[in-house]
Amino acid sequence: MKKFTSFILVLVLVLSLFSGCSKDKETSKDNTQEQTTSTKQSVEKEKEKGKEEKPSIVRYGLWGSEEELKIHGENIKGCEEVFPGVKIEIQSYPSSEDFWNNLPAQIAAKTAPDILKITNEGAYEYVEKGLFEPLDEYIKEANLDLSSYTESAQEIWKFDGKTYGIPISVVPAMFFINKAMWNEAGLGEYPTTWEEVKEAAKKLTTEDVKGLVLNLHEYHITNYALSYGGGWGNGKTINSPENVQALETILNMYEEGVAITPKSAGFGWDGEVFANKKGAMSTGGYWYKGYLKNAAPDLEYDVIPMPKGTVPGCTSHSDAMVVLQDAQDKLAATKAVYYLTRDEALEKLMENVGINPAKTELSAKYYEANPEFKAVESMTPYAKDFGYPADTKRFIDLLIDELELKVLGGGEQSAQEILDKIQTQFK
Repeated sequence: MKKFTSFILVLVLVLSLFSGCSKDKETSKDNTQEQTTSTKQSVEKEKEKGKEEKPSIVRYGLWGSEEELKIHGENIKGCEEVFPGVKIEIQSYPSSEDFWNNLPAQIAAKTAPDILKITNEGAYEYVEKGLFEPLDEYIKEANLDLSSYTESAQEIWKFDGKTYGIPISVVPAMFFINKAMWNEAGLGEYPTTWEEVKEAAKKLTTEDVKGLVLNLHEYHITNYALSYGGGWGNGKTINSPENVQALETILNMYEEGVAITPKSAGFGWDGEVFANKKGAMSTGGYWYKGYLKNAAPDLEYDVIPMPKGTVPGCTSHSDAMVVLQDAQDKLAATKAVYYLTRDEALEKLMENVGINPAKTELSAKYYEANPEFKAVESMTPYAKDFGYPADTKRFIDLLIDELELKVLGGGEQSAQEILDKIQTQFK
């Protein structure tokens, strides 16, 4: 009996030990699983954290002079400090023509930048086609304050009550004169009409120089049209009598042998012709200042209001930052746009490039910082938008092709015939 009892006790002890070992193994197994799960969760959290910390890259497309591109390169710095997680990278274009010619294909291929510095010259077509993103909801979400921007500049970038751009500048067109050439020709007062421009151009024209740089470009042609009381009327008034008269003035300058196109001079745009002293006068804009500062630092020039045809008239040029509809992160893009139009950025552009900032307080300092542009201040009240048709690129291509055929290709068509032909495409 004692032996049997001892056996039972030993058996109970063995079973207890076995049970304890099993429990320890299960506990150890459970602990290992918990640690594994915890580790996986930590890794996932770190991955998510890494994703959150990875900045949104906003690609910034623009063109401009060397000086302007340099300033914009400086202006992108510091964005992440103001808007954490937003980083801006620049994608530049050689010229405005290159920009406008390549942008449609880039948009179609979804390789276009996220944001653009763009002029109101060609914006309407892209707004009409839904390629630019309305910014109102993102401005509200990011709590961005636009009260410091001038009302007139903001209105240029509103279509159907929606905001499509945060403005950088607003400034009238200008007329540039090589001061040394003017004085050497013994000319007196600067011209106020296109007829006076033509007479001066005759005296300024030599074997190596033409009196007038007349770029066959929509910007320049539009300024002539507005100075005769014309304009494109968003495609409704292309062949108006006023526009015909303006175009006849342009064609007559070439027929008289006093005007030259950049292509004929072997250059890419009118500023290059002026900087290289191959043309004594030129229609232009504030961007000449930054370009001439580097390309022809010793060139002395004066800026005067756009000459009249029959009335005072010229374009109002406004640059703005816009967000493309295909931008990957539209909120980040809107923050980048706002950052690039801050006071510090606009002040640098005002002082070094010559823009009139689209902010009330800074604009008041514009003509103090750019006394060479003081003469055009009087043009502001009558300066107008460009009025291109919604299908802007097609209109521009037709206009330039017809004019180049006439001026460079020896075409026989008259100003009236050219504009009538284009008008039939935009009824």
